[in-house]
Amino acid sequence: MKSLTFSPVARCILLTALILLVLPIFSSLSAQEQENNTPTKHRLALAGGTIYPAPFQPPISNGVVLIENGKIIAVGEKGKVQIPPGAEMIDCTGRTIVAGFWNAHVHFTEPKWENAANLPSTQLTKQLQEMLARYGFTAVVDTGSLLPNTLAIRTRIQSGEVAGPRILTAGSPLFPKDGIPYYLLDTLPPDILKLLDQPATPEEAVRAVDEHVAQGADIIKIFTVSAVHRAGKLVWRPMPLAIVQAITAEAHRKGKLVLAHPSLVEGAELVIRGHVDVLAHTVEDPEHWDNSLVARLKAANVSLIPTLTLFSGENGPDAAHEGILREVKSYADAGGQILFGTDVGYLTGYPWLSREFELLARAGLTFDQILAALTTDPAVRFGFAATTDRVAVGQDADLVVLSGDPTRDIRAFSRVALTLRLGNILYRDPAM
Repeated sequence: MKSLTFSPVARCILLTALILLVLPIFSSLSAQEQENNTPTKHRLALAGGTIYPAPFQPPISNGVVLIENGKIIAVGEKGKVQIPPGAEMIDCTGRTIVAGFWNAHVHFTEPKWENAANLPSTQLTKQLQEMLARYGFTAVVDTGSLLPNTLAIRTRIQSGEVAGPRILTAGSPLFPKDGIPYYLLDTLPPDILKLLDQPATPEEAVRAVDEHVAQGADIIKIFTVSAVHRAGKLVWRPMPLAIVQAITAEAHRKGKLVLAHPSLVEGAELVIRGHVDVLAHTVEDPEHWDNSLVARLKAANVSLIPTLTLFSGENGPDAAHEGILREVKSYADAGGQILFGTDVGYLTGYPWLSREFELLARAGLTFDQILAALTTDPAVRFGFAATTDRVAVGQDADLVVLSGDPTRDIRAFSRVALTLRLGNILYRDPAM
């Protein structure tokens, strides 16, 4: 058989033809590979529930919230929102859909949180679910704990290893000199007590703030008036105004909010004059709470976290504490910003703390005001309103599904069926 020979020109033409023949095949494979390497879009639809997009906005009946990769991409009536094929769907018929809740007063101080960096991830997730996600909390503000330990919890959540809420933390509070409250002296071990800052001068106060922020604190917590025991008697120990002002000036210079435990109206006065941002509790001093104080707190743009359950027995506030409800109502009526918080962690009866909703309603707050205290107002106060405070397109998919409608029964706020953080399920009622 004769062998074929080609001139240099013929070989060049043949090679070019072969490349043109094979190139589309390789191009097609390359496009297919690129498509296969594209991250899969995770779509989730909450369908059939009544949506309250935000406080003081009309509800959407038989609504759909469509989520893609942790963001809300559509909200509307079921017939007007197209659910794409392959999307996971959760039937919310007969339930209520709202934005994820904030708890602006929590503590990671129970013994079970110790050594958080090394706890099994399943255990840590379970503990976060039992204390927070079970009750709809997708963001929390820790107002007193050991900072390195709480940061370890947050780091493990942020890495995706543990499922839990967004955490902002103060670490340990700053106390008046010789003013650590008696209930902490009676319960905390000596090695912890020696870590607590009690600045005696403005200079010491500034250093304490700088150290807290350098170590990772998001906010600063102070006690403007502390309850201490002296010679067997209860004594109120105030923080000097100059020290309060030094703390807030330095914290604000570093872009941090300051929260205060006031105890009495005297403590609230120090909040106003010291330029503190948030009352971490209302005051246990209703006989001295008046309209002048309310007006000055409002003018100073101070937010109030009532923590009404803290002041209550099994049947709500007793006669001595009934005036505390009037404090909260007067501030809400004046347009003061109310933030929801339960002091959970210091108070450890988790189910009992859901009574906070009933007590706020008993104080006279409406559904919309309570929803604002849970969602929009804390998101604004702590700087997250751009990403998470409403059920709206473009927002993070931090959502709560309730069994029932809190506009009809305020206790439905505590009947959580589903909690989502960035579209991921933190808690799901087995009955759902």
